[in-house]
Amino acid sequence: MSCEAILYESSERFSPAWPESVGMSPQSLGHAVETARVWVDDGRIVGAVMLVIRRNRIVLHEAVGWSDRERQIPMKTDTIFMMRSMTKPLLGTTILMLNEEGRLTLQDSVSKYLPAFDNERSRDITIYQLLTHTSGITGSIVENNGSRYASLREAVDEVGRRGPEHPPGTRYEYSDPGSSTLGAVVAEISGMPVEDFIRTRILEPLAMGDSFLDFKLQPDDPRAGRVAASYCRENGGETGPWTKSWDNTQPEEVPFFRASGGLFASGIDYAKFLSCTLDGGRFGERRLLSEETVRLATSPGLVSKEYGLQWQVFGDNVFGHGGFQGTLSWVDKANDLIGLYLTQSESTGNATRPEFKKLVERAIVK
Repeated sequence: MSCEAILYESSERFSPAWPESVGMSPQSLGHAVETARVWVDDGRIVGAVMLVIRRNRIVLHEAVGWSDRERQIPMKTDTIFMMRSMTKPLLGTTILMLNEEGRLTLQDSVSKYLPAFDNERSRDITIYQLLTHTSGITGSIVENNGSRYASLREAVDEVGRRGPEHPPGTRYEYSDPGSSTLGAVVAEISGMPVEDFIRTRILEPLAMGDSFLDFKLQPDDPRAGRVAASYCRENGGETGPWTKSWDNTQPEEVPFFRASGGLFASGIDYAKFLSCTLDGGRFGERRLLSEETVRLATSPGLVSKEYGLQWQVFGDNVFGHGGFQGTLSWVDKANDLIGLYLTQSESTGNATRPEFKKLVERAIVK
């Protein structure tokens, strides 16, 4: 990989660097990019953006393949992605903000804020259990690529009335409706929709101008045309050709912000949020959370050793989150490293995300 390929871009937060100057192998990073190109050629993905930042310096920011294959729109480093479940760490941050402000405690019963949970089945569910996916709530508020509910609160109230599938606090089971419930709690306490809370308390302070929380943009908003198309395997299989399932000419599949997902962002923008977390909740002169709270959020919970407070835990001081559409982010505190691998073409059997993460880890030389 040439120096020019890596010294590609700076931002308000990050400056570029030659990899060797921050302890990364340019040859290994170049191999990671070439491997991703092979994945495109072999049909394992349609396209991807890769971003690696070490010691606050960009050492890799490359795009391969297509943002929209049918319209022949190439993937670019400023392409905007459906982050899906990579929304959850931002959602967890809002809950922890309210906790630090004394407006809730993590041991509060959800029924304290949402009356639909004040019944025999749901009364014992706590905020902490929702954060750690141990509430016993299962299922989905999305059905047949849409939702029969008109709003987040309507969907969450039904979750509360239905109740958990197993006793709260007894087992880990990843739960989108549990995270959606956290969004309804934020809205109830703050007096504003959860998407407005995330926008004003996280996106705007971190200057995440290429990020938004639904696809209801103004027709003249230039960001809309930069959103990548989504692809799935035919018949939901693990192999076979990719079929476009959504593009930026269509409305989003669910008519409201789900809180468990719904964030759209570019790689650089999401890296700002990760950088804030890596730096113990501080971003420049701004502080979103205390260091103690960030440490709690990104450490294993009481039941699952692989999940914290809306953060996946990948190892000792390594945390992040993935998204259903094929996105992955991670922070490696010991190596002062942020990694992002973003694609909108991921199937159950597609292992390119962990493969790319391993390739980046092998590029660390000191």
